Amino acid sequence: MKKKFILLAIVSMFMTGCATVKYQSPPPIATNHVTHEVAKSDLLAQTNHTLMHLNQSGDILYQQNFGGGGAGVGILLGPIGVMANTAAIKSNTEDDVEVLKEKLVFNPSELLKRSTDKHQFELTSGNADSIKLSPYIYVSKTENEQLLFASALIVETEPGKKSNWLGKYMYQTSLKMAKSDIADGVSQEEYALLKSALENGFDELIRLYSEDRKGSLKTEQALTFISDFVSPRFNIEMVGDLIPSDANRVNIRTVGGIYSLPRDSVEVKFKK
Repeated sequence: MKKKFILLAIVSMFMTGCATVKYQSPPPIATNHVTHEVAKSDLLAQTNHTLMHLNQSGDILYQQNFGGGGAGVGILLGPIGVMANTAAIKSNTEDDVEVLKEKLVFNPSELLKRSTDKHQFELTSGNADSIKLSPYIYVSKTENEQLLFASALIVETEPGKKSNWLGKYMYQTSLKMAKSDIADGVSQEEYALLKSALENGFDELIRLYSEDRKGSLKTEQALTFISDFVSPRFNIEMVGDLIPSDANRVNIRTVGGIYSLPRDSVEVKFKK
């Protein structure tokens, strides 16, 4: 147990800035004059022992890392320990997916198009030069078999090319539901709550992306943050930059994306 704590402390030190990290950059200025279309990024097909699909279309993703002794124990026990630990996590993920699959009957592309129409964000189709917007829904398991839900968006300027700019925008909703409640079948009330929250999430993602394209998401202050959504189970302290937020949300630019998190679900410490 002591060794596990030491290893996690080392990981935490790295995550909180003892090594140089590169945050997601704003979209290239040149993309301000390019059209957009809804697509499905190849990245959505990439799954592993902690990340699997919850629908046949492959645009609702489920993440969980519970099982075994955790990543730290696997590393400490060597290659065999890593394999056993990975297998235990994979088994849990597969068991969860078996009871959750096809229970969330949402179409991320339709939710995104509703938001683009609402915000007069013009979409096109069949244009090879268009920026590709790939919407998806992200479900993450946290402590006590509770599920967290997010609207998410992958943006690519030139997929498959070296010059491709890749960005990820993710909006964690304020909803938390028991895994068993979803596994039993989503009630009309639960469906309405999820639909409203996810729609609101895509509204905010379109706003964040549009502001990022204009260069308006300026860094306000460097910070560290702990989120059981971004880093479930171990609650590792991570680094990022605060960008324009409001009383209810904390918007953070960090490694691999921009996250919009409920203010009451994230622990933030500002750097001096």
